[in-house]
Amino acid sequence: MKSSNRVIVNTFVQYVRTVLSVLITLYTSRIVLANLGVSDYGIYSLVAGVIALLSFISNSLSATTQRYLSYYQGKNDKSMMVKIFNNSICTQLFISIIVILLLLCGTDYIFESLLNIAASRLEAAKIVYYLMLGMLFFNMQSVPYLATLVSHENILYSSIVQIVDALLKIPIALSLIYVSYDKLIWFSILMCLTVVLNYCCYRFYCKRKYEECKSFSLRSFQVSLFKEMFSFMGWMVYGAGCIIGRTQGTAILLNRFYDTAINAAFGIAQQVSGQFSFLSVSLITAIRPPIVKAEGSGNRDKMFRLTEIACKFSFLLLSIVAIPSIIHMDTLLILWLENVPTYSVLFCRFILMSALIDQLTIGLGYANSAIGNVRGYTIIVNTIKLFTLPLIYILLKVNCSLFIVMTAYFFIEATCMSSRLFIMNIISNISIRRFCVNVFVPVMIPFFVTCITCYIVSEYLNGWYIILNYIVSLVSMLLLILLFGLRKDEKKYVLGIICRLI
Repeated sequence: MKSSNRVIVNTFVQYVRTVLSVLITLYTSRIVLANLGVSDYGIYSLVAGVIALLSFISNSLSATTQRYLSYYQGKNDKSMMVKIFNNSICTQLFISIIVILLLLCGTDYIFESLLNIAASRLEAAKIVYYLMLGMLFFNMQSVPYLATLVSHENILYSSIVQIVDALLKIPIALSLIYVSYDKLIWFSILMCLTVVLNYCCYRFYCKRKYEECKSFSLRSFQVSLFKEMFSFMGWMVYGAGCIIGRTQGTAILLNRFYDTAINAAFGIAQQVSGQFSFLSVSLITAIRPPIVKAEGSGNRDKMFRLTEIACKFSFLLLSIVAIPSIIHMDTLLILWLENVPTYSVLFCRFILMSALIDQLTIGLGYANSAIGNVRGYTIIVNTIKLFTLPLIYILLKVNCSLFIVMTAYFFIEATCMSSRLFIMNIISNISIRRFCVNVFVPVMIPFFVTCITCYIVSEYLNGWYIILNYIVSLVSMLLLILLFGLRKDEKKYVLGIICRLI
């Protein structure tokens, strides 16, 4: 299958998988919130957030493994792919043991000094914490196998596993209605078991399917390759740590100045942002391996062209669902949750807007990863995200409203978005003018016209009728993209696809 066709197929598979996951998550989240209650739901979100502060390590190793596997696939060097996979297994096992031990040792400090949890639920929260550690361990062991699937652009199998994982959440959520045991602990146990199942599915399939996964020995560990990958991973860890630290650090700051109820609102906002990002995430997941392979084969022009496509279309695809969602957020949350935690609408709108503006240059991070010169880029771009925390702390300390706090959150995200382009110009000599012409200019008319159109339509819609505004957004955006958002070569390619489908 041609690379371009594979990207389309993988993006479609991701769409289907994520649409199902979104629908299931919307349904199950409502049941979980109703049965756990706002307080216990806030505890689960808060404890999960603490674990997520370090789970970015596994994500960084996944990105590192996938980058090196894709790079050497571009070079057609199979022996290096075997070495990379084996080193990743060793590294992931070693790091996961260290992380789990550190988190176990820090249990008392986390619950006594860091988190604000009612004494009556402290023991239950600790049990949830230990179960989260188990989830973290098996998630980290899944990383090399999932990275292998992505590097081979086998999005189909990984999507099947993720769909099964989503489907299992339905009986898990429904069981909360009937269980007499502590619902928070019961829910955490079942969620942990699904992670173990995912690990088994990834491991058994990859060991049978791919040569680099079939034989493994601790003696295959190669120090020189470990140093190279560890250096790359170290900066990826720092970058991911800044992103996760910003998000979860904000949750902890809100908890310190308010209570666990506001963490429920913030957790819902993060969930909404993650679910609504499915269109752009699907494209990025599908197009990232070809970006790295193009660089590995020495075709940097193609790599930058794919990067521009990733930035432009990830923004436009997210805009299709983000624009009507931001306008109707209050109605959507009422229809979804019925009992909406205070400030949920405010958080959802600002975090969704932040995710939207981030998409404009998100592909540049993957281009930089493909090139391999990650130190300077990571230090500057991701440190900017981390500045969100001291700024929010100061604003909360002087009793600023949460509207001002979230405005600052959005402002930092916009600054980070702009900085990517200037840093990549220094590192790789990418043309700022070309990027603006190929990415920023084509998205302006589709985005702003769709915003105005959806706002006008929203004046006449309420309740379940707002679904019509999503149709308006879809039709308006697709039509405007076809007229104004595509270059000649892109338009010719898209029309060719449409003709073949017809």
